[in-house]
This record gives sequence, structure tokens and C-alpha cells, in this order.
Amino acid sequence: MPETVVVHRGHGLPYSKGLMSQTLSATGLSPQRAFDLAREIEVRLAARGEAEVDLAGLRALAEEVLREAEGDTAVRRFRDWNRLDRLDRPLIVMIGGAAGVGKSTLATMLAHRLGITRVIATDVIRQVLRAFFTHEAMPVVHHSAFEVDLHGFGEQAELVGTGIEAIVERAGAERTPIVVEGVHAVPGALTPDLRAACVAVEALIVVEDEEAHRAHFTLRGAARPAERYLDRFAEIRELQDHLAGRARERGTTVIDNTGADETLRLLMGLVLDAVGKLEEET
Repeated sequence: MPETVVVHRGHGLPYSKGLMSQTLSATGLSPQRAFDLAREIEVRLAARGEAEVDLAGLRALAEEVLREAEGDTAVRRFRDWNRLDRLDRPLIVMIGGAAGVGKSTLATMLAHRLGITRVIATDVIRQVLRAFFTHEAMPVVHHSAFEVDLHGFGEQAELVGTGIEAIVERAGAERTPIVVEGVHAVPGALTPDLRAACVAVEALIVVEDEEAHRAHFTLRGAARPAERYLDRFAEIRELQDHLAGRARERGTTVIDNTGADETLRLLMGLVLDAVGKLEEET
């Protein structure tokens, strides 16, 4: 099959099914379905018999294939995906959840999918507070979130939240997209002023099935021994219920992480819907 070169701003590279399938999968398609459509785009490019295609022409062809195969919703999300690097406000994704729900892994996967290089773990902020304040001065930050009661967690989240606000404020000023993940990324924590300075996307990750949640801790490896978490499993589940209740009160999306691929698809959907809503407002 003859190669088609994709030209953009005077530079050209051969069409890549891998890159196109990665972009198409961001619209919510499974990796295999995205690859199949990327291959169909390659076939149609070859059928045209043209040595080159510009980026706008390639996107138009991708939209044609998407519309025929998946409908208008997939096309809209494809367009929203292509707007991500042209936003006038930075994208800030907040992923909360209790210990063991997979939020760190999902945050890393989502950041990679979005091309975001900064992933901030809220536990790092807590560690900084621990370094600067003694146990006597600020005792609540010297314990993990599941080692304090709900009142103590609220106090801890408020203290860590000050650091989160500073990071988001700076990201807004620098127009730098970031993903913030951790138990302290509590639903509805961003102030209206911070929201106005960014494109905010919030989600709470849970694992509804108790045994599936328990099993997550056995996969953590020696660096994070399972016993420490399993001994406090009842407290972790109580904290999850508390966070889920808060999320529902504030209208934050709650995602049951039954599988990383599906959860990532849902997170991508939230991001693209936020971008699409921004486009409608303007």
C-alpha cells in the first residue's frame, strides 16, 4: 500500500495508524476499534492516490470515517479532542478517591492520553506539610487519611487543600494543564475563582465491590505492604462512602472502577464534554 505523507506547517511525516488510533481511542472507542478505523483511513488515503495530505484534510477524512462508523457523537468528541491544545484556559483534572481504588494509575494513564506532563499527588503535599510542621504543631497531617476519623480527615483535607489551591492557581496563571490525584482532591473543593481561571474536570473514583476493593491492596507490592491497608480496610470503606456522599451532594461524577480501560474511557468523556461545553459557551 503506498505511503501518504501528512504535511503540517511545512513538515511531513508518513501517516501512522498507531498515532491515529491513539487519537480515535480518546473519543471513547476501544483500542481495537480505534485501530480498525485508523486502518480504514489508511485505505482511503491510498485509494485517493495522493502522495500528501495536509492535517486539515486528514482530520476531515477521519471525521468522515468516524461519522459513518460511530455517528455524530464520536465526531463531536474527536473535534473536542483536537481543541485541547488550543484552550485559552488550562485543563485541570481532579481525581479523588479513597486508598486502593486505582486513582494513581488512572491519573497517569489519563495524563498520558491527554499529553499532560504534570501529575500532582495530594499525598506529596501532605508530606511537605509534615516536613515543615512538627507532630505537635500539626498532628493531623502526620497520619494517613484512613488513620484519622472523618472529622480529622476533614481537617487534613482542608490543610492539604490550601496547597492544592496554590498549585491550581499557579497552573491557571501559567496556563499549564495538570492532573491532581489523591484522597484530598475532595469533590467540590475548587473555589469559583479557581474554576473561572481553568477548565475544571472533577471525578471521584470508587470500587463498589468490597472484595474487588480488598484485592487491589494485594497488588501493590512490597513498597506498600498490603497488611497496613487491610488492617484499616473498614476505615477506608467508611471514607469512600463519605467521599461518595459528598460527591453526589455536589454533583461530582462518581465512577465505579470495575476496569481501567472503561474507567479511562469515562474520564476521557468527562474531559471532552467539558471542552465541548466550553465551546458552546463561547
